[in-house]
Amino acid sequence: MRIVKIFMILIASVSTLYKYRMKVMNLLVSIPFLRKIGVRLSMRIPYFRNKLMKQMFSR
Repeated sequence: MRIVKIFMILIASVSTLYKYRMKVMNLLVSIPFLRKIGVRLSMRIPYFRNKLMKQMFSR
Protein backbone atom coordinates (compact mmCIF):
# COMPACT_ATOMS: atom_id res chain seq x y z
CA MET A 1 0.00 0.00 0.00
CA ARG A 2 2.88 2.37 0.76
CA ILE A 3 4.39 1.84 -2.69
CA VAL A 4 1.04 2.68 -4.30
CA LYS A 5 0.88 5.99 -2.39
CA ILE A 6 4.42 6.92 -3.40
CA PHE A 7 3.69 5.99 -7.01
CA MET A 8 0.48 8.06 -7.06
CA ILE A 9 2.25 11.09 -5.55
CA LEU A 10 5.01 10.73 -8.13
CA ILE A 11 2.51 10.56 -11.00
CA ALA A 12 0.62 13.60 -9.68
CA SER A 13 3.85 15.59 -9.35
CA VAL A 14 5.05 14.72 -12.84
CA SER A 15 1.69 15.48 -14.43
CA THR A 16 1.50 18.84 -12.64
CA LEU A 17 5.03 19.74 -13.76
CA TYR A 18 4.15 18.73 -17.32
CA LYS A 19 0.97 20.80 -17.31
CA TYR A 20 2.77 23.93 -16.08
CA ARG A 21 6.10 23.21 -17.79
CA MET A 22 6.41 26.61 -19.48
CA LYS A 23 5.81 28.50 -16.22
CA VAL A 24 8.33 26.29 -14.43
CA MET A 25 10.84 26.75 -17.26
CA ASN A 26 10.45 30.54 -17.19
CA LEU A 27 10.91 30.53 -13.42
CA LEU A 28 14.09 28.47 -13.66
CA VAL A 29 15.51 30.58 -16.50
CA SER A 30 14.93 33.77 -14.52
CA ILE A 31 17.40 32.61 -11.84
CA PRO A 32 20.96 33.40 -13.08
CA PHE A 33 22.69 30.55 -11.23
CA LEU A 34 20.27 27.92 -12.59
CA ARG A 35 20.52 29.41 -16.09
CA LYS A 36 24.31 29.13 -15.94
CA ILE A 37 24.12 25.49 -14.86
CA GLY A 38 21.59 24.77 -17.61
CA VAL A 39 23.87 26.23 -20.28
CA ARG A 40 26.83 24.23 -18.97
CA LEU A 41 24.85 21.00 -19.00
CA SER A 42 23.44 21.61 -22.48
CA MET A 43 26.91 22.35 -23.87
CA ARG A 44 27.97 18.85 -22.84
CA ILE A 45 25.42 17.38 -25.28
CA PRO A 46 27.07 17.23 -28.72
CA TYR A 47 23.86 17.80 -30.72
CA PHE A 48 22.99 21.05 -28.93
CA ARG A 49 26.57 22.28 -28.97
CA ASN A 50 26.95 21.68 -32.73
CA LYS A 51 23.59 23.26 -33.51
CA LEU A 52 24.41 26.34 -31.43
CA MET A 53 27.83 26.78 -32.99
CA LYS A 54 26.37 26.53 -36.51
CA GLN A 55 23.79 29.20 -35.69
CA MET A 56 26.28 31.54 -34.03
CA PHE A 57 28.87 31.46 -36.80
CA SER A 58 26.68 30.98 -39.87
CA ARG A 59 26.91 34.58 -41.13
